[in-house]
Amino acid sequence: MSVLPFFLFFILVFIGHYFVWRLILVAFPQLMSKRYYLLVLIVLITIGFLGFFTLLNSDANSSLAYFYVFFAVLFGLLSQFMLFGFIFFVRSMIIKNSLWARLHCIFPDPKTMARIFIIIIAGFFILGTYNAFFPRVKRINLSLNNDSISEKRIVHLSDLHLGAIYRPFWLERIVEQVNHLGADYIIISGDLFDGSDRHLAEFIPALSNFEAPTIFVPGNHDSYIFGEEVHNTTEAAGLITLSDEVMTVNDLEIIGFNFLSNGDSNLRRPIEGLSDDRIYPRIVVNHVPVDQAEVEALKADLMLSGHAHRGQIFPFSLATSLLYGKYAYGLEQYKNMISYTSAGTGTWGPPFRTLFPGEIIVFHLKF
Repeated sequence: MSVLPFFLFFILVFIGHYFVWRLILVAFPQLMSKRYYLLVLIVLITIGFLGFFTLLNSDANSSLAYFYVFFAVLFGLLSQFMLFGFIFFVRSMIIKNSLWARLHCIFPDPKTMARIFIIIIAGFFILGTYNAFFPRVKRINLSLNNDSISEKRIVHLSDLHLGAIYRPFWLERIVEQVNHLGADYIIISGDLFDGSDRHLAEFIPALSNFEAPTIFVPGNHDSYIFGEEVHNTTEAAGLITLSDEVMTVNDLEIIGFNFLSNGDSNLRRPIEGLSDDRIYPRIVVNHVPVDQAEVEALKADLMLSGHAHRGQIFPFSLATSLLYGKYAYGLEQYKNMISYTSAGTGTWGPPFRTLFPGEIIVFHLKF
């Protein structure tokens, strides 16, 4: 099952190149004589994006990072050309093969319409870039039992992807925003770092400025940075790391799962420090929105996840929906447990989000 979404992603990208190519040629027919060079240029954007990301995972130097950021931004723009190029193609087929063809006089000519689409693409690109860098604050009220006598405010961050794109100055703004929310605790459910920058000491000052106790549960991208760099950075910043561990804080049990895979592990992992008797409400933090059965078996009240980014860019969001189903985003019920999958605070790859911004979640918990 896990292979299908990635296969779908590459199929969408491969076919999408054609729609980009066709849209540009209709808008600018003078490029027809250089159409094959244009196609090569379009494909090179995708190759450059994927290639430099791969290179950064093996040799994260600043020169490669600049190229990666450049191609990541271009791929974000290319994704919108793919989407609207497809819409333009479908529109053309409908008009050509229906009664609407008789009313062609009320429609702009194809060249004008293609140029209108490109203007729309530019607007969506600006909106998508804004959504990527300016996450919204979302508030959720939850009652974990029927006899609520206590109340806590927890801020949930996920998928900040600090690295080549999300730099310390961006993190400083997020920290300042979070500190104004009056959280009792802050939970980061994985992918704090992107893997595109292995020199993490520059993020320590900003991470140290979180005013509430901050709990960090690693995700898959955090493992892309070899050695002890992530651990040393989070420890120096005063973050509390939980990896298959539990901690009790003011009448709440918080369990952090170690990242295992993108699918159900079908395991009952040993949790260090976990008592067989549940005394306090339990929150399980699992980076990927899977293993709901294992979490529910722990008698957890709430499961917090991220990873799926709410699809981030349409139509690639179809892949995450296939992989995680209804748990790909938002608040869901699993038997006696509530789960929430965040859209993420930052982004992976292109600093771009179609329509929906990133999230800083504020849980008002009553228990």
